[in-house]
Amino acid sequence: MNKFKIPTLIFVAVFVISAAALFFYVKKDLGEKTGVEVEAPAWVNEAGSSGKLPVSGKVARSGNSINPTPEKQEEQVQPAEKKDEPAVTENKTAVHAANKTEQSTLEKTVDKIKDSIITEVFLDNLAQYTADNYHPAESLPFKATAGFSTASFKSINMHFGLNLHGLMPDAQNLVSARKSIWSYLLTPGKLSALTESETGSLLDLIEEKGILAERKFVEGDSYSVRELTRKQRAEMFRVSAQPLRHVAAVLKAITDNPDLIQALDSYIKAEKRVDSANGIFQLDLANSQNMKSESARNKAAHSGKLLKEAITIREKIKTGITQKIKSYCAEKCGGPDDLFYIAQWVFRRVENDEKRLKSITAGYEALNRIADKMDKRAEAIEKSM
Repeated sequence: MNKFKIPTLIFVAVFVISAAALFFYVKKDLGEKTGVEVEAPAWVNEAGSSGKLPVSGKVARSGNSINPTPEKQEEQVQPAEKKDEPAVTENKTAVHAANKTEQSTLEKTVDKIKDSIITEVFLDNLAQYTADNYHPAESLPFKATAGFSTASFKSINMHFGLNLHGLMPDAQNLVSARKSIWSYLLTPGKLSALTESETGSLLDLIEEKGILAERKFVEGDSYSVRELTRKQRAEMFRVSAQPLRHVAAVLKAITDNPDLIQALDSYIKAEKRVDSANGIFQLDLANSQNMKSESARNKAAHSGKLLKEAITIREKIKTGITQKIKSYCAEKCGGPDDLFYIAQWVFRRVENDEKRLKSITAGYEALNRIADKMDKRAEAIEKSM
C-alpha cells in the first residue's frame, strides 16, 4: 500500500495546483477586467451601442442561457455611454448623416415614380415591343422578301392596355388605370412635352434591343439563328416609323373633319339599335318556337327584318366613315386595316371635348416628329457602317 501513497499524493497536489490556477485566472479575467473595450462595426454604434461593453457583458449577451436583468443591462450600458470617445461620436454622427441622405434620396426617387405615369420600365418595354415587331427579309415566320413591321395602333393598344408594362397610374383597377393614363396624356401640352423629353431615350433603347436581337433566317429546308446586321437595324427604324405615320395621318383626318365625330356618334347610336333589335328578335324567336303559332312566327319574322335593317344602317355608317378617312389621307392611311378602330378610339376619348381634340392634334404632330427622328437614326446607323 505504501507504494501507492507517493503517486497519489503527487496527483492530488498537481490537481489542486491546476484547479487553483484556473480559478484565479478566470476570476481575474471576468472580475477585474470589466473596463476592456471591444471594437464594434459602425452599424452597432448606429444601434446605440458604443462597442465598449465589458467582456463578460458581451459574452452574456451572446448566450441564450445567460440573460442579464434589466438593472444589470442598464449598469453595463451607462458607463459605456459615459466613456464614448470623440472619434466614436463623430462616427455615429457620420453614419446618421449618411443614412439621412440615403433616405432622402430614396424618398425623392419614390416621389418621382409616383408623379410620373411614364416610367423607364415602360420605355424599355415599348422599345422591346418595337424591336420584336420588326421582321427582316427571309426571316421566320413570314419569309417576306423585304423587311417590315407588324406594329399597329390596335396591337400596341392591346399590348399595353391588358398589361400596363411599366405605366404607373394611381388607380385601383385596370379600367380606372386606363382612364387615368389617357387623362394624363391628353392634358394640353403633355404629349408634346413627353415627345421632347423621352424620344431620345426611347430611340437609344430601340437601338440597344436591335443590337441584342436575334432572328431565325431561312436556309433551304432549315434555318439559322443570327443577329441583326447593321443594315437590318437601320431598316428596323425605317419600317417602324411607317405605322407611326399611318396613325398620325388617320388622327389628322379625324381632327380636320369634325363631321367625322358626328358620324361616329351616329354609329354608336346605330350600334345600340342593333343590340336592342337583336334582343327583341331573340325573345320573339324563342316564343315562336315554344308557342308554335302563326302570330308568334310572324312576330319573330318581323323582328328579324328590323334587326337586318338596323345592321345595314350601322354598316353603311361605318363604311362611310372609313371611306372619308381614306379619301382624305390617301396613301398615308395605307397599312394596317385599323382605320375605323382608331376613329372609334378617338371618339371614346374625345366626344365633344374641344381640349382633348386639340391634344389629338398634338398627338399626330408628335407621332410625325418621332417618325422623322427614327429615319434620322436609321441614316446615322448606315453612315457608321
